[in-house]
Amino acid sequence: MKVWFVEDAGGGCRAFSEVVVLVCENPLKKYVARVPLTWNTRESLEEVVLRLMIDLMYRAGVSREDRILVCSGNIFHAFHRWLTEKGYNWEYARMEGLAHDIAEDEFQRQITAAGFPRQIHLVERNYRDFYRQVEKWVMQQPEPQRFLKDREVRQKPVETRYTLKSNYARTRRCSTCRKPILPFTPMVEYRATREGKRIRHYYHPSCSPVRPLKNKLLTGSAQWADGEVRGIIIPCRVDSPCHWCDRIIPAGETAFYGYAGDKLLTGHMDCCQPAINGRVFFQEGHSIIKRGVKDK
Repeated sequence: MKVWFVEDAGGGCRAFSEVVVLVCENPLKKYVARVPLTWNTRESLEEVVLRLMIDLMYRAGVSREDRILVCSGNIFHAFHRWLTEKGYNWEYARMEGLAHDIAEDEFQRQITAAGFPRQIHLVERNYRDFYRQVEKWVMQQPEPQRFLKDREVRQKPVETRYTLKSNYARTRRCSTCRKPILPFTPMVEYRATREGKRIRHYYHPSCSPVRPLKNKLLTGSAQWADGEVRGIIIPCRVDSPCHWCDRIIPAGETAFYGYAGDKLLTGHMDCCQPAINGRVFFQEGHSIIKRGVKDK
């Protein structure tokens, strides 16, 4: 069984290609790939990196019996999913050793080959200052755009900016219908940054302009009086009385919240025993988003 390390370098720099490496320390083997500055295949950055990593693993002969330690960076998210789906023995790890050094050396080799001063290099992981110097040098060159990453093809789909989640105790106004989003009900939050300013929009799930790819909502249904109450399951933020047993639900404990008419009910998970089926309705009576049930 071999142990493989997966690391990247250069992702925080606006110029030059990201470098991805697959390294085994014993016996020493290294495999390196560079992400193109641009592409026209309509792939996301994560998909391009996944394709490169699959090729490196094929070349290296990595088996499912080997152990794979992978950097947790966003660039590898699709690769993480692929490893899980294919049954590989892998886990997250912070890269401190040879894989990190090889990745940074490969990035340094790339920029010095383009003419960047050899005496300037990364010191003690001070990426901000190092990348600032690299970008400053690039902008001083004739036709600097030939060194710059294509940020447009690297943008994530707009759906990733939308998150299905709980409204918790706040009342918000839906950006589509302009009606209130009640406290402790599902909502879709849109987050973005424009010209340095943070943008936030909120929607009823049925009013959201797109179906969100991110899901941070867990729902369930509980019996109340002679009917069923549908609601959300979240940590209780302040001590609250349970409508089923009248005892206090301590802050931090997972609880059920649901509306019976206009009345908001709060309950211990053991008291109301909500039926959690692992599915969250995105639009009432329409499409659903699957979600695994979290531990209580």
